[in-house]
Amino acid sequence: MFYVFISGGEKCAVCGKTVFIKPVCSRCMKLHFSVESLMQIERCENCGKELIGVKGKCSKCRENTLLVSTARVIPLFSYRLWNKEIMFRWKMQGERNFSPLFASLLAQVLKRIGETVIVPVPPRKGKIKKNGWDQIDELCTFLTKRYGFKVLKILERNTREQQKKLSRAERLEHIKTAYSLCELKVFERALKPFSGRLPQSVCLIDDVCTTGSTIESCAAILKEVGIEKVSVLTLFTVD
Repeated sequence: MFYVFISGGEKCAVCGKTVFIKPVCSRCMKLHFSVESLMQIERCENCGKELIGVKGKCSKCRENTLLVSTARVIPLFSYRLWNKEIMFRWKMQGERNFSPLFASLLAQVLKRIGETVIVPVPPRKGKIKKNGWDQIDELCTFLTKRYGFKVLKILERNTREQQKKLSRAERLEHIKTAYSLCELKVFERALKPFSGRLPQSVCLIDDVCTTGSTIESCAAILKEVGIEKVSVLTLFTVD
């Protein structure tokens, strides 16, 4: 099922100007959400966070490299200022008119990096049934139906606990068993559009990277099952 969201007479999520259809005005889109500008940012070669005055790896990754299963990580925005408000409105308050906007940005980046197969980070069990939707699932719907990307759903989440309630140490310990490969019949069904074969390269999609533990766990599973290259694309990163 494809979704269409229409809004009017609302305020721009950044500057407060009245907007129609999109939740961000055209001026703020150009100033703060330009993919052209985003792709020119000097980033950490490991975690993808913006580098200022240095090249290569950021200080955290030089001290402790958590991400070892990913080919590259591209977070679009820092999780601060209006981005935190936007994320809260979209994810927690269910303002789904942000979904097509985010999907458009992700699609532009995916085309630039040459990735055609996306793998969503799976939601907590029961989330879609309880809330009626999941933000990553919805992004993937737009990416497949509107932009023609292929989706490969072969990961599942084993826990119902929310990651945001855990400390960094708890996240790193908890993540070891939080995700796994889906059961065999689901796996085989997911491979049918790919002629029964795993693609060599995929891009993992998530909304926010906090410690990196989730994307590392999911990427490691994808590598173990036989996918050669796992890129990661997230909307936000906590820096």
